Amino acid sequence: MISLTTLAFMDIFFSSFFSLLVNVFYACLTTLLAVGILWAVDRHVFKNIDFVQEIQKGNIAAAIFAGFFLLSVCLLLSFTMR
Repeated sequence: MISLTTLAFMDIFFSSFFSLLVNVFYACLTTLLAVGILWAVDRHVFKNIDFVQEIQKGNIAAAIFAGFFLLSVCLLLSFTMR
């Protein structure tokens, strides 16, 4: 027979584990969505600038701008999906 404390522990463990899985799925989904939005904006707004080529040439400013843009898209998506 299983005691009540064991059942309570299992309930807390499984609810925490489920919450962790949901949060990991949410983080992956948000990141993929942010990368897709960043790619679309990069192709439509910055037609004359190839950020990947600029970063490969060693342009630190392009790397910082691209990273900041990706971070801002991630933050925007995370706040709107709450």
